[in-house]
Amino acid sequence: MNSIKTTPTMRNLLFTLILLATLTSKAQSSKASTNDLLTKTEWINKDLDYLRFNDGSVVYNFDNKKQEVLFDLENKKISFKVNYRTAGDFKTEEFQFQIKELKKNKLVLVPVIEKEKIENNEYKKLDHSLFSKEKQYVFYNRGALLSKVNFKKLTFHSSTCFGTCPSISVQINIDGTVYYKGKAYSDKKGSFEGELSKDDIYQLKKILNRSQLRNIDKNWEQHSKRNNTPKYTYIIETFEGENIQINSNDQHPVLDKLSDFLLNIDDKADLHKVKGVHKFEKSTIELYKHSQ
Repeated sequence: MNSIKTTPTMRNLLFTLILLATLTSKAQSSKASTNDLLTKTEWINKDLDYLRFNDGSVVYNFDNKKQEVLFDLENKKISFKVNYRTAGDFKTEEFQFQIKELKKNKLVLVPVIEKEKIENNEYKKLDHSLFSKEKQYVFYNRGALLSKVNFKKLTFHSSTCFGTCPSISVQINIDGTVYYKGKAYSDKKGSFEGELSKDDIYQLKKILNRSQLRNIDKNWEQHSKRNNTPKYTYIIETFEGENIQINSNDQHPVLDKLSDFLLNIDDKADLHKVKGVHKFEKSTIELYKHSQ
């Protein structure tokens, strides 16, 4: 059997090809890792500016204004985009941020301000003033920006919407006791009692500690107009005697994990129907108050 002889030139070429393939593979892996780090993390800062990336879209909250738009990510730049139609033509508005720093627990974005677009009044759908208010925006991993809540009792009310949003009332005590009342569009209708496992209580504590409840209670206001989303009321009583209350018709997006947990409590808790009617605590805040 004849063996193939290689010359030094061929060996050098082969080595170069292998090296290029390795470097390309590492670069692609690094890019994918960077993209995953950015897009699979909820980012928030102490001013309650917020970013959450979904499939091709981003939910943001800048200066207490919330919106969901499209985004592109390439070459350490993020572009927020809105596509719309006017007078028969399709138009796209875009605002770009440079990624100055990206680590596991920190993200720094620098606005790329295109003065010509601003001077020519090209922004109709995107509020560029929100994105260019600061020279740079420093965000932190939601899990790293903690505000511990030593909760004793949590009460939650949700209303219906223009669709089929469930109307429920829930009370959860630190010992795991659950009181539940299901009304319109809820899977369980009537009064129920049950219990959460220790693991579920632990998960609830984690969500509460990462939801910036005190900051939202004191510093956040809903700037969007009333819309067809449900009203949510949160009342958290702590062992220190605090009473945190939040009412909203379009809540801050950092609360979405909390509302999702509470709206699905009937799947988590072992509930049984009861004859008596539990008296749930009511909000003392009138704005966006849910009338039970």
